Amino acid sequence: MIVNQSQRLDAIIASVSQIETLQKIELPAELAEPKSRLKLLKANHYNWESKKFRKIFAMRFSTKLPKLQQINCILYPRENYPLPIFIFFMLITKRKVIAHLNINCPFDSSEYKNVWVQPLKQRLNKFSEFECADRYPEWMKKYRNSSTIYGMFLHDRLDDLSNCCFDYLDYYMNTVRGSEPETNREKLIQIKKFQEGFIQDIRTQDKAQSMIAKMIGAKTARRIFYEVTT
Repeated sequence: MIVNQSQRLDAIIASVSQIETLQKIELPAELAEPKSRLKLLKANHYNWESKKFRKIFAMRFSTKLPKLQQINCILYPRENYPLPIFIFFMLITKRKVIAHLNINCPFDSSEYKNVWVQPLKQRLNKFSEFECADRYPEWMKKYRNSSTIYGMFLHDRLDDLSNCCFDYLDYYMNTVRGSEPETNREKLIQIKKFQEGFIQDIRTQDKAQSMIAKMIGAKTARRIFYEVTT
């Protein structure tokens, strides 16, 4: 039974490792466990790679004031595989849960969506609607699809959000299992361009970098976003 964010992140990585053999990428200590001012933040960052993923990023952190827990996981496929980028983020406060669950697709054809998006939409429909005020940042709107979850929810939706993540991940990884390298040159160029664009967006548009910079310093925060997160 998952009772906290640490166990939730461990379970996500365990699910991935059932399909892909993960090789841990050693990180410098100052990036793996950055120290915060006044010791208000406890953070851990991780990277792995595998045959079909050039990087799997995972992080967990907690703060004392305000009291919160957060996990984040991003699966970056290698550029010769036509796979979406999988992302899951969850921040828990005393009363609220901010969550982002998505697959960021390099192609928008109906054929591609029928493989990757529609099966997730069917899984999403098993849950009560995740209703909330639309807080989606402008730069992220281009990555939305009909299976995307993003927003601030009441704490009582925590288990539903977590279960939906694992439903998505189960389908995603089992589809990854049967995937083959892309050989079409034009599609390979499109995959590369898409992934480079997403990485640039994370590095330059994600406001979390400035928030973390206030606790660990701008230089270290930038290094994490450029060297670890992406």
